[in-house]
Amino acid sequence: MPGILTTVEAVTVLGAPAPECRECEGSGVTTYLHGPREHSRKCDACHGAGYRLACPTCTDGTNPATGDTCATCDGFAILT
Repeated sequence: MPGILTTVEAVTVLGAPAPECRECEGSGVTTYLHGPREHSRKCDACHGAGYRLACPTCTDGTNPATGDTCATCDGFAILT
């Protein structure tokens, strides 16, 4: 069974909300054309949250010192 992705909220870590995601303009959904039809899916950049802030601790979801999963962003490399 696939796990449910839960991103870390910026308010919890930094005490301030994350800015609106530039990719989906805060909607949490991106729209793309597939032939003549328009399709929507959850935004890959913010994982559907609508808000996105780069993790202040890591760049790729891993702790730079140890190589383990980043404790600040829980491995997502972003805060929502």
